[in-house]
Amino acid sequence: MKRFLVAPFLAALAMFFWGFIYYGLSGIPYKALGTVADVGPALNQLFPADGTYIVPDPRNTPEKMGELTARGPLATVHIKKGHIKAMDPAVMAKGFALEFVTCLLLALLLHKSFGGQDCNSCRFKFCVVTGVLVTLFANGGQAIWWQQDWGWHLMTMLHDVVCFTLAGAVLTFFFRVKPEAKT
Repeated sequence: MKRFLVAPFLAALAMFFWGFIYYGLSGIPYKALGTVADVGPALNQLFPADGTYIVPDPRNTPEKMGELTARGPLATVHIKKGHIKAMDPAVMAKGFALEFVTCLLLALLLHKSFGGQDCNSCRFKFCVVTGVLVTLFANGGQAIWWQQDWGWHLMTMLHDVVCFTLAGAVLTFFFRVKPEAKT
């Protein structure tokens, strides 16, 4: 039972530190972003409250939506108007909690899928393929259905697949099974 908590905790810790390195130290994913002047004051005027806004508004009639889409621009705006701290400890804690729950569920999947089977490489591959599957579906869907930039989503996908790879390595180590001697 102890390893069902320790292994996901350590796997989540590996994910967390990878995120710090990738987003915090390297800045690599931000190279995919366009540059823009300080539009904060204009956004405050255009968007009345915290929330997510899609331009043009998909609740328009199909005819109006077609006209506005053809004219452009298309945008998805996530706005938070309040006082937000950079590197907010509460956000970091919530992010780590998400990673821990993800690793806990991944450990459960591994246990249910492989149990006592002695295929350690299968466990690792399962984690990597699960990461690719989840990442491709979530980020690919954003890029396709909401017509968001592929560059940003590819950078996010790289982060996520490495997260699942790290989690897979940690979980495989803790849940490894020694092969039985053949007689």
